[in-house]
Amino acid sequence: MIAAAGLAVLSLPALAQQQKRVRRIGYYSGGNLNSSRLAAFREGMLELRWVEGRDYVIDARSANGVAQAGPGLVAELVATRPDLLLTPADSGLRLFAQRTKTIPIVFTIIQDPLGNRIVANLQRPGGNATGLTSLARDLGAKRLQLLKEAFPHVTHVAVLFEPGIASNLTQSQEIEDAAVDLKIRVTPIELRQSADIEPALKRSAALGAQAYIMAQGPLLLSQSRTIIDRALRAKMPTMFPTDEDVEAGGLMSYGPSLRDNFRRAAGYVDKIFKGAKPGDLPIEQPTKFDLVLNLKTAKAMGIKFPQSFLVRADRVIE
Repeated sequence: MIAAAGLAVLSLPALAQQQKRVRRIGYYSGGNLNSSRLAAFREGMLELRWVEGRDYVIDARSANGVAQAGPGLVAELVATRPDLLLTPADSGLRLFAQRTKTIPIVFTIIQDPLGNRIVANLQRPGGNATGLTSLARDLGAKRLQLLKEAFPHVTHVAVLFEPGIASNLTQSQEIEDAAVDLKIRVTPIELRQSADIEPALKRSAALGAQAYIMAQGPLLLSQSRTIIDRALRAKMPTMFPTDEDVEAGGLMSYGPSLRDNFRRAAGYVDKIFKGAKPGDLPIEQPTKFDLVLNLKTAKAMGIKFPQSFLVRADRVIE
């Protein structure tokens, strides 16, 4: 009995040490690292009393829009055997899913988990992955509608998208379908690498496009600064997928707060670290969608939003 008691006493520090071990989170982005999104994730973790450095560390890697770099970076990350893998979108999730069926995966802004056959269903995804969607595939028509309301004279729109991403194809098709009722001509413009951007924008201008809609994808994310600059120089109204693009100087955006999704992703990590299985945690959707306008950019482009449209904005950057 004394020996057993002694063993129990000795095991308490060991148990405490085990509970206090630093968890390792492997993070991969097909675009850039986007420090503001990771900052939102860290805020969410801190709200749940997970302190970075004390309770967890993040090993972050990004392909910066170079799709060919993704498989190698993901292979290296999985090989380190982290406690959990975190990724924003479809491309990263697909690469992780090819490499591991055991390490928990949390995604933050995946576009179409069911359509891409990555999960079984939204309520019980099964497998080792769960997280939040961005509903990007369902927002294309709404973005075209808002662009037309802001600029009624626009009759020809170029859609910049990544053909290698299934949800981008869906977004482009949805925009084309909506264009029929709005009496707008749509020209899909494929972007496969950063070198395609300049020729694509020149081509769309030569075809008579009067505005752009940018789909949501890792290449477009990593090159958004370039597209913002070119659109400003050409004075072409552009609808972006995220408020981050507008904060960086883009003209307008409509969609969910992606940073809020990153913050909410911490809730999944918290539950998994406490023993929950990813496959049992329902996939969540955004609950708030914002129309964000940049009046400084509008002024620089020499254009104005109609007052009736301006008052509908959820946020205006001046």
